[in-house]
Amino acid sequence: MAPTYTFTNKTTNIAFPWPSAVSGVERIALSAQGELQRVLSAYFARPISITVVYTHTFWHPAGAPREFLDLPPSPSIIAQASEETPIIQTRQVHLVCSGQIVCTATATVRITDPSVAHFFLVENFAIGQMFRRIEKMPKFELQNVGVGAYPCEDPDVPSWCPASKPETGSQELWRKYKLIAPDFECDIVEVFPDREMFVGGGNWLDGTSGVPVHLFERLDQYPKRTALST
Repeated sequence: MAPTYTFTNKTTNIAFPWPSAVSGVERIALSAQGELQRVLSAYFARPISITVVYTHTFWHPAGAPREFLDLPPSPSIIAQASEETPIIQTRQVHLVCSGQIVCTATATVRITDPSVAHFFLVENFAIGQMFRRIEKMPKFELQNVGVGAYPCEDPDVPSWCPASKPETGSQELWRKYKLIAPDFECDIVEVFPDREMFVGGGNWLDGTSGVPVHLFERLDQYPKRTALST
């Protein structure tokens, strides 16, 4: 399922075995490389905020078992972040727009540098903003994409599987990917609660779109008044 991402001095191409029902707008969101907030804000033309659901932060001091940490960690612990003693956090956040959850993101983050640890764990930069803060473009590895519920029964899926409870009649969309930058690596699963959000836009946020996404297989098959709503 690994994508092919290529570029030259004048061309860029992302090739991936997308599910046949996935629309062009959905592919834009599924291809976002550490910038999903910006992409969704541009799409909805409204601010996107982050709400933290939970965080579990720990590290492995040399010769000692895993130790869970309070937030923010002490300066002495921050100062020891390295390849030998990484600080690791599992976390789940909601991306929220106009009071609606537009994505649930569940991640494991590995930090191996004190300054990066300070930005993330003390100054509380979100993952997307971290890459701009450290001024590093992450390597993006899209691993899987699916329509419907995330496959939590998969034995390879971490125990923090981001299971959700979609509204009746809605259809979820999800992706699993990695973002890798020096001293800051993330394994992320994102679940979008309802594919209709990529059609109804602002009408979906306001509860006025009313078009079941499963009735259509392609974006250009939607009624014009709905497809153009924002």
